Amino acid sequence: MKSVVQVFSVNLLSKLLLGVTGVLIIRFMPEIEYARYTLALSIVSVFSQVLVSSFKRIYIIGCQRFKVVKVKNYSSLFLGLQLWIIFVVVIITLPFKGFVSEIYWFVVGLIVATCISEFAKTVVQQQLNFFRFSVIEIARTLSFVFSFLYLLYFISYQLRSWQVLLIQTLAMLGVSFFAFSKNIDFNSFLKIRQSIRLALELVKGEYKYVFGYFFVFAFFSQVDVFILKAISESVELATYGSAFRYYNLLLLGLGSVHTVLLPVVQRVESIGDLKSILAQHKRMLLVFVPLVLLGAWLSKWIIPWIDMGKYPNAVIVFQILALSAIVSFAFSPHSNLLMRFEDFKFLFILITLGLLVNVGLCVLLVPIVGAIGSAISTLIAFGSVNISIFWRSRKYRDRLIALPQNYS
Repeated sequence: MKSVVQVFSVNLLSKLLLGVTGVLIIRFMPEIEYARYTLALSIVSVFSQVLVSSFKRIYIIGCQRFKVVKVKNYSSLFLGLQLWIIFVVVIITLPFKGFVSEIYWFVVGLIVATCISEFAKTVVQQQLNFFRFSVIEIARTLSFVFSFLYLLYFISYQLRSWQVLLIQTLAMLGVSFFAFSKNIDFNSFLKIRQSIRLALELVKGEYKYVFGYFFVFAFFSQVDVFILKAISESVELATYGSAFRYYNLLLLGLGSVHTVLLPVVQRVESIGDLKSILAQHKRMLLVFVPLVLLGAWLSKWIIPWIDMGKYPNAVIVFQILALSAIVSFAFSPHSNLLMRFEDFKFLFILITLGLLVNVGLCVLLVPIVGAIGSAISTLIAFGSVNISIFWRSRKYRDRLIALPQNYS
């Protein structure tokens, strides 16, 4: 509980600072540029889910199982493989860079910076060093915020998407270098043979479903943005992007819980341990839900004041997404339990079905109600997936009851 409060407190401060920055971006960035910025962040999010989230789970859950990690500085191999994957994807996508126009290389830079920064946090998270985890988080946030304010002071309403992407990239890389450079063997990045060996080990057995799960989940969480880009107007994409920034403030609690729960649930050995975790989560839920509902109610006054009426539908989009945040928070421990028992195949199949539901609903609703349709699709699809995970987790709770001492 203490670790959750610590991570949550730092995340709260970090997200509040980023939230203020996001408000300023919405206010000072022109609609077309903000739509472009929203698309860029969605692309970065896809890569973060596919690479960062999957490598994070595998590194925390079972990195010691791989033969290749017996070498010195095996953490550098995990990071190096991610960077090699990004390099290959960049080569493949170069002919299609017109999709994001002139910000392509700024998007690539932010993807690289995100992978490096998040992996630095993953290593200390696996060590249960949540203090250092929090220091990295707040340091990169402060670096970005102060750089952004300095930029905004000089250019005001001339703010462009590439400028914000650039300072985000530099802030992440700068903090990561000072916080993690001593732990990195840069020569490992050039050892292609060892990277290939690690890649082959990762795709063997059940771990291929981990990558499949996060690959599909990456598109699942951002497909509404891509569909809005494809079949709707820029103002609808900007509206959804605006509401999504406020929604991310609600998710800081969920992120804090997952940060602590993932390594903690990996150490669960009895039903008593699990009940203790669930009891603590229930107490946090009793605080989280009223705060979210209060925020959703106040949003009808706050959001129009922030965006000066540019995105009138952002209020209802945010309120729908707020309900989705409550559902995700309520069921968050159970997805970690499935990770604990390595039920990766089920998660992969379930998230694939969830993606199909989300796409189908978006294609049906976006032409009718625009960004509101995307929010409704997200609520239904994520709700269905989370409820299914809850029912599946009952199987493993029963297993803990049957084997109260140890799981092997």
